[in-house]
Amino acid sequence: MRLSGRWPLKARLLFAPVLFLAWFWCGNLFAASSISGETLAKSYCGSCHLFPEPNLLDKKTWNEQTLPRMRIRMGMEPQMIEQHPEAALLKATGLFPTQPLINEKDWKEIVAYYLQNAPDLPLPQGPRAPIEKGLSLFAVENPKFKMPVPSTTMVKISEREHKVYIGDAETKSLGIFTFDGRPPASVVLSNIPVSLLETPKGLFVTMIGRFLPSDNPQGAVALLDRDDDHFKPPRFLLRDLPRPTHAEFADLNRDGKVDFVLSEFGNTVGRLSWFENLGNDQYREHVLLPRSGAIRTAIADFNGDGLLDIAALVAQEQETLYLLLQDEHGQFSTNRTVFSLPPIYGHTYFEMVDFNKDGLPDFLVTNGDNGEYPSPTKRYHGIRLYLNRGNLQFEEAFFYPLNGAFCAKARDFDEDGDLDIAAISFFPDYEKSPQESFVYLENKGHMTFTAHTFPQCLVGRWLVMDAGDLDGDGDIDIVLGSYINGPSEVPAALKRDWDRFSPSVLILRNKLRGLK
Repeated sequence: MRLSGRWPLKARLLFAPVLFLAWFWCGNLFAASSISGETLAKSYCGSCHLFPEPNLLDKKTWNEQTLPRMRIRMGMEPQMIEQHPEAALLKATGLFPTQPLINEKDWKEIVAYYLQNAPDLPLPQGPRAPIEKGLSLFAVENPKFKMPVPSTTMVKISEREHKVYIGDAETKSLGIFTFDGRPPASVVLSNIPVSLLETPKGLFVTMIGRFLPSDNPQGAVALLDRDDDHFKPPRFLLRDLPRPTHAEFADLNRDGKVDFVLSEFGNTVGRLSWFENLGNDQYREHVLLPRSGAIRTAIADFNGDGLLDIAALVAQEQETLYLLLQDEHGQFSTNRTVFSLPPIYGHTYFEMVDFNKDGLPDFLVTNGDNGEYPSPTKRYHGIRLYLNRGNLQFEEAFFYPLNGAFCAKARDFDEDGDLDIAAISFFPDYEKSPQESFVYLENKGHMTFTAHTFPQCLVGRWLVMDAGDLDGDGDIDIVLGSYINGPSEVPAALKRDWDRFSPSVLILRNKLRGLK
């Protein structure tokens, strides 16, 4: 998914391929060739994105899921487009060929290459120490309120007001929870909130429009003006956007007005843009990346020239963390990257943090989207830390295997001087490792961590998370948001429990101040 991407932030079209999304862009290069399947696959894939090795998936998944979807993208099953409920929108994109872009012989060579070289079963993850049950630093707090169908798409802690803002996909509203015994307030949006910025004048809210995969642009950005302790109905700044997922605010052009960068994930069509503030609630769009898959951004001066740059995580066919550097003319280049990986990795989230305290921004990244279609666990899902070695060079310094990793936050939760990591999984291995639904990695130094979780970690299906000082006592708390009707199969008993008991949010209240 990716709401913090793929399903649904990175959620694909019903029959969209996980791989080879842009093969048809390369043209019919081998229409009458006798080239080997490996060469054909590398030529078609490698010219548009990183080549996916056969061992990234097992034979069954290649044969029953990925390769059939690839046929559609190659123009070999045009009737499938006509059967889709958004057929008109899909055809209007121009991305679906109506004639085959490869002959049947070469196609069979590619299929044979993947099926002959893929493993019979998914390759296992690397070794990982057991996740210990017991989270002594936090008290688990289950709020009394519960939505009928927990469908939490956003949680945002207000440290200033000791509230939590919660987006809900079922009611299409913004909940405001104070946890002081009063019933939660709510602002009806008629849209699904996924990102929020709190300001003295009000709330800037990003709304995705359609949570499930769609090319119908119904997303929006709105301002909720504050009226004393209440918020007025939304005042829309932008409408008809392709499934925006995140907005990051800064004065990019140094004119004294706050602009913002908007990640418009889309589905088949999307884009990354920055919006120049013209005053009086008017904005001019500048497209940075004209492609789908933008998840979120961070803004900083990465090269020390005094100008603000943009880090942008993009999924779909381009699993890349870009550094978009601004020049003296206000233009942003896209030729710098922190990493680029094959399109099946399923990136979901990142945050910028100085992990090793050397004054340089590092990146904590999760990849674990597993919602495009029925799919096994993947050994390359997990949490990665990319350390900044200077001169815009980054090194993967830490990897923690975590099936279905969807979000990770680096904070000094225990206040011992280093950064720990809290992480959630939307697609844990319920059979072999259900405790990885939530993991707290306590930093022991030298890139070593001990893993802990809380016994009730399966009371919800955690899609979103935030960390901050919720109660004003000076330590860092955690709020988890549950979305129970996600993709992929889960144990029937667990689903029944979620339907009956799963909270919309769960609080892990830091007890550090209480322990002193």
